[in-house]
Amino acid sequence: MRSLAVLISLFVISGCTTAVKMGERPPSSIENVDVKNYVLDEPTTAYVGDPVVVRKSYKAVVRKDLYKANNDFLLQGGLASTSLHLDAAAGDKFRVAGTNELGHPVLRIPGTIFMFGVDKNRQWDQTVMSPSFWTSPVGSGNQYTMSPADTTFTPVESRTPVSEAGYLNHELVFTGVGSNGLSLLYREYTFEDMARSAFKQELVYPKDTDEIRFRSYRLEVISVSPSELKYIVRSD
Repeated sequence: MRSLAVLISLFVISGCTTAVKMGERPPSSIENVDVKNYVLDEPTTAYVGDPVVVRKSYKAVVRKDLYKANNDFLLQGGLASTSLHLDAAAGDKFRVAGTNELGHPVLRIPGTIFMFGVDKNRQWDQTVMSPSFWTSPVGSGNQYTMSPADTTFTPVESRTPVSEAGYLNHELVFTGVGSNGLSLLYREYTFEDMARSAFKQELVYPKDTDEIRFRSYRLEVISVSPSELKYIVRSD
């Protein structure tokens, strides 16, 4: 989000507003995700610094509860306590908060109490509202403008890992061959792919080893040199 500003006053304007029905969320499903950078029993080459094994495996709750802006846009207007200035970039995502009286999904504007509706053509439906009648703008969205007027949004899925189902996000990196032998670095990551500094381990195997075993992985070593490792992942 490039910038977001909301002007707040100490008084509230009442009048004709748009109602919003909060809490109606799209149905969810459970999805098994297992992403690998390798194929079992297929010869592969890794150079120094390359990952030998990358694995991201988890169960996730999948919901279509986000909309992504397809272009940069500006939504602004309102009076006093309902004044709004939203400067958004293509790719910015907005979470579904409920539906309005037109039956359209309404999207939260981050950092504010306000929401705006999206119609069946995935364009702004000219409504702006808040969860409360007393803080919703008078006249619904006619105080506001969106430019460009043909701005569109695309529904996208959110994925939330189910922690109790187990979670893997790690890699083995080839770091070269030294006097002590063939070196690998094991690193774990969070769901957002951030490194967990407390979860890394340096591994060393004999230079002439024909097999690498670590946790559930078994790798057959085809050849190794100071600059590259040729191998086959036999089991994971």
